[in-house]
Amino acid sequence: MKTLLEKILEVCDHAEVYSRDVFSTSVSVQAGEIQGIESEKKTEVAIRITKGDKMGAAVATSLDDETIIERALISLENQKSEAVDFPNEKVENVICASDRVKNMGTQELVKLTFDVSDRLKAIASDITSGVELIKTIKNVKMINSSGFESEYDYTNIAAVIYTLNEQGFYSTIKEYSSSDVPMIQDKQLEKMIELHRLGNQMVTLENEKMPVVFSGNVMGSLMLRVLGGVNGGNVSKGISPVGEKLGQKLFSDKITVRDDATMPLGCNSYAFDDEGTPAQNTVIYESGVLKSFLVSCGQSKKIGMKPTGNAQKRTLFSKEIEDSPSVFDTNIIIEGHSVPDEAIIGGIKRGLFITGVMGAHTGNINQGDFSMNISSGFLIENGKMVGKVKGAMIAGNIYDLFQKVEAIGTEKEVMRSIFYTMGYSPMVLFSEVNIVGK
Repeated sequence: MKTLLEKILEVCDHAEVYSRDVFSTSVSVQAGEIQGIESEKKTEVAIRITKGDKMGAAVATSLDDETIIERALISLENQKSEAVDFPNEKVENVICASDRVKNMGTQELVKLTFDVSDRLKAIASDITSGVELIKTIKNVKMINSSGFESEYDYTNIAAVIYTLNEQGFYSTIKEYSSSDVPMIQDKQLEKMIELHRLGNQMVTLENEKMPVVFSGNVMGSLMLRVLGGVNGGNVSKGISPVGEKLGQKLFSDKITVRDDATMPLGCNSYAFDDEGTPAQNTVIYESGVLKSFLVSCGQSKKIGMKPTGNAQKRTLFSKEIEDSPSVFDTNIIIEGHSVPDEAIIGGIKRGLFITGVMGAHTGNINQGDFSMNISSGFLIENGKMVGKVKGAMIAGNIYDLFQKVEAIGTEKEVMRSIFYTMGYSPMVLFSEVNIVGK
């Protein structure tokens, strides 16, 4: 990497070299039979160069491919990307890799997949279920002309467990993701089966307002909108609804939201972001009060805040080496006024428990609006779930909704941001939500 950096600096003012080696293996089992075993191994290289006030970038599949320099120069001359300062800060140790996962062979991954599949079958032999485990091992290295040079290892085991209804469609889905092997308990599998069987009892709702519990997984669809407001890019452009509201209480005091890239063995933990800024634990909302935005190097000077270590090579729908570093979540953690899950459900006279939505990417995300179909939701009456809701939607704005947080559950689930995991949240109870029914 040093040799490539030296050659790049012969033709530009400043430069950065980023490389990552990625190896992944997935095992899929359905109804007790293997559906597929797939593996992928790749090396990816990206450089960014600056000359004057311009920036250029290019990618390759090898550090030996020196044509990347010429392509970066062409990019610099033909694209309108502003130059940024490359950071050089000390990187602290972050536990984002597990030796067990590093040393795990395909046979052990298959064994783990069948272990979960067999336990599901033992709980409910009459229900068709499936399990997919995906193992990822990654090494990331970066060096720049400011003197920064560091690397880290990352591992991840992601699990997707599901049941199918009689028509062959998904009925219930449970996800896990961490740098280590996730702990999948029988009681969690039993809860999946309970919800699956409730799917046979269909209920409809009218247009009404009621208490709603969002499962930890589904909280990701709401957090997309929260993050749109605190994204440094939106703040710097003046399109964030909270850009001028630092220090103000905008949510219920029963909820705190933070972004923690330093979380040991978290699903998205790392030592530094894709610009070289060290990982941080950033409190975004503390007891409802807006405390910070998430900021990249390019946005730092514009809004007068230090970078928060959230710049990543990704977009809303992809995580490719070609993607320019943009501000995204790492491990979003939702915490606050904690109440046992059973007590939350048991204390609702009439309400809704939502475990799946469709349309999370639609609407004005940055302004906080949402209008989503309930793909999996269960009516609660007198503290018990009585049936699966058919043909209903939820609609509103998160800046109204998050003022109505009543309680935070205790069992954390991995949150999903459309295609990607975005951290962990327990179930969250909102006192009142607009339901669009039959």
